[in-house]
Amino acid sequence: MLFDDVTAATLSSALRGYEARNLAISNNLANSETPGYKRLDVSFESALASATHDAHSLSGMARSEAADLVAGVMPSSTADTVTAMRTDGGNVDPDTEMAALARNQLAHQTVTSLLDKHLTLIRTAIIGR
Repeated sequence: MLFDDVTAATLSSALRGYEARNLAISNNLANSETPGYKRLDVSFESALASATHDAHSLSGMARSEAADLVAGVMPSSTADTVTAMRTDGGNVDPDTEMAALARNQLAHQTVTSLLDKHLTLIRTAIIGR
């Protein structure tokens, strides 16, 4: 982990989560007409928030342990087996998925920008410009 940095670890974990969600949404769209296909969703925000809170609140924890705690958060994928929209058992609504894809891409771009700014601050501290 770069400098055992909890902020960089948090942002990197968020990027992994958004990338996993993007893949799930893409699979949902690709299978929107597949009979019996159940849409997938990826969750990681609450686990990441909890790990980040724990990393900041544990006073005796070494910086590397705190960063490792946050970096270890993995996105989890779940199938939506409750909803059935169509008679063929499928439950993917392409309009809903496209809206989710747009939200996810915006969040990914935001986190990428934050990580870039964070690394720029580190670079500025090291080289002084």
